[in-house]
Amino acid sequence: QGLGEIIKVTSAEALKPSVVHITGPLIRILGDRFVYSVKTAVLDTLAILLEKTQAMLKPFLPQLQTTFLKALNDTNRSVRLKAGTALSHLVAIHTRPDPLFNELHTGIKNQHEDPTVKDTYLQALRFCVTNSGEKLSPPIRRGVTGSLQALLSHSEDPTRMGAAAALGSLLKWLPEEEATPVIADLLADESGGEWELRHGKSTVVFIVLQESPEILYTDALKSKLQKNVLAYLASDRDTITCNGVRTAGLLIATCFAKGDPVSPDVLTPFLRSMNQPSSEVKEVLASSCSILARQHNAKFTQDLMKQFIAMLVNGTKEKNPSVKSSSELALVDLLEMRKGPATHQKILSTLDSGMKESLQEVIGKTLTKVATQPDPGLPSIDSTILT
Repeated sequence: QGLGEIIKVTSAEALKPSVVHITGPLIRILGDRFVYSVKTAVLDTLAILLEKTQAMLKPFLPQLQTTFLKALNDTNRSVRLKAGTALSHLVAIHTRPDPLFNELHTGIKNQHEDPTVKDTYLQALRFCVTNSGEKLSPPIRRGVTGSLQALLSHSEDPTRMGAAAALGSLLKWLPEEEATPVIADLLADESGGEWELRHGKSTVVFIVLQESPEILYTDALKSKLQKNVLAYLASDRDTITCNGVRTAGLLIATCFAKGDPVSPDVLTPFLRSMNQPSSEVKEVLASSCSILARQHNAKFTQDLMKQFIAMLVNGTKEKNPSVKSSSELALVDLLEMRKGPATHQKILSTLDSGMKESLQEVIGKTLTKVATQPDPGLPSIDSTILT
């Protein structure tokens, strides 16, 4: 781990003379029977080294590929996860990665004694595809797409979500003739069918809107996309409703980025999700508001600001500590309180007396204190990543 920290702060040029001397011994350690904590530290260090030095490690490519794939089948989950991350950096310097993608595809199709091995293979594929999906040859790409689609209705949540996330990341690399039927299937029959399949499809849509919204936010697909988002929000399954909140938030963010008006049909049920019985739905809503506030604060009109504040003030009164805390952080972001009092004082002057009083009370009770604490950064609303 200490070596990894040193590599992080060292330039690629400065590392050049030492790359061979560092990499060889690290690969040998992974070949020995060390405890999992040593293996995860070594995999972490190799991933950092690959990210930093890239082409300098090409001479070690065959050894690294064999070593990482072996680690991807390790009995320890942490070792498998680290191996998946390391492979995503390796594929970036690969000129002929078809055998590697083939191995990952086979690992996904195979039955494993430990079913969670399939999930770590799916995550490894997702990370590799996110960075280097353009390197997939057409036959392998089509095979992988079909396998991932087949897993969207899997009975186990992690497998279903892993496959959906991988497909969502892959979609931007598909040529139009392959992407069109996949998208048509994703957006078809928005509220029918088995709940597992609806959950799988809604997860793919979330990942696409998060990573490459331009694929779905088109004149031809906008209306169908909105129908699906509304169906997710209205679902009686919390996991699908959470995806509804995520996709609605990302749809609003895309409208902000494009300068398009936000449809009240999406905005109203999005904000009303704070009335849902599920604490998870409410927490995702507050975190989505934080992201919108941090990335698009200038796009909030006075009317939008009032609607978001009213909902989040209600969120600060929730009994669930995670919902309460997320709502407070979202308000701090929306009112830009870490920058000083100017924004929230300006906003207070636009509110009616009842709302103004409620917001002042929350500011006095908790928000001022929250704003002075270390900034936790942008919240993550992606529950598909295994840790």
